[in-house]
Amino acid sequence: MKGIMTLALAGMVCITAVAPALAQDDSSLTAITGVDYSSGDYGTGVDTNILVVPMSLRYKTGNLRLTATLPWLRIDGSSAIVGGGSGGIVIDPNAPRTTRSGLGDVTVGAAYMIPEDRMGFGLDLSARVKLPTASKSKALGTGKVDVTVSAELSKTFGILTPFANVGYRMPGDPSGFNLHNAWTASGGVSAALGKSVLIASYDYRETTSDFARDSHELFGAFSTPFAQKLNLTLYGTAGLSKGAPDYGVGSMVSIKF
Repeated sequence: MKGIMTLALAGMVCITAVAPALAQDDSSLTAITGVDYSSGDYGTGVDTNILVVPMSLRYKTGNLRLTATLPWLRIDGSSAIVGGGSGGIVIDPNAPRTTRSGLGDVTVGAAYMIPEDRMGFGLDLSARVKLPTASKSKALGTGKVDVTVSAELSKTFGILTPFANVGYRMPGDPSGFNLHNAWTASGGVSAALGKSVLIASYDYRETTSDFARDSHELFGAFSTPFAQKLNLTLYGTAGLSKGAPDYGVGSMVSIKF
C-alpha cells in the first residue's frame, strides 16, 4: 500500500537523520499519527486517490526499536489497487472502479541501529511483518502475511548525512494473485538545521505483480519539534514512473512519553 510505504520511509529517514541524538536517549515510547494522500493511475488508466491515517506506537530502548502500526485507509478508484499489498499495488487489468474504506493490515517491526562511532558509519538493520487484518473482500489487503527486511548505511559530514537503503520484500501467496519477491532501494541526504531536519531522496520499488510496473519517485520531508515532546513532519512525493502515484503529500505528528 503506497501510503503506508511512504509513511514508513518518512519515519525511517527521520530516525536516520537524528541517529546520533537518538543513540543517547533512554528508553521511550512514542505515539505517531498523521495523514497521507496520494493520487495516480499506476498504469491502469484510471486515477485512484488513496487516503491513509496511520496509528503507530514505537518503543525504543538503547539501539533497539520496536514498532506497530494500524492504518485506516480509503481507496477511491480502480479496484486493481489492493491496499496492504507488498509493494503497494496489485493490478488486475479488468478491475472496475470502486470506493472502499476500513482498517488496514497491522504491521509490526524491529530495528537495530549501530551508531557511527563504532564502525565509522551508521548501520540500521530492520525487519517488518505485515499481518493480514484488513478486509480481503474490500480489497484493503491481500489476506496473507508479508515480510520485509532492509539495511541502511549513513555517514555524517557536518550538517549533512547521506544515506542509502536496500530492502527485500517477500509477499504471501494469496489466491487469485501471482506475487513474487522484490527489491527496494533508496538513496538521499538529510540536513540538520538546528533542531529541525530536511530530507530528500530517490526511491525505487520493484513490483511484486506481473501486471504492475516498478516504482520510481522523489521524496522530500521537513521534520521539526514544536513542543518539548511533540514533533511534526511534513513530506511530499513526485512520481517518475507509471508504477508510482503522480504525487503524494502527508504529515505526521509524534508524541514522546
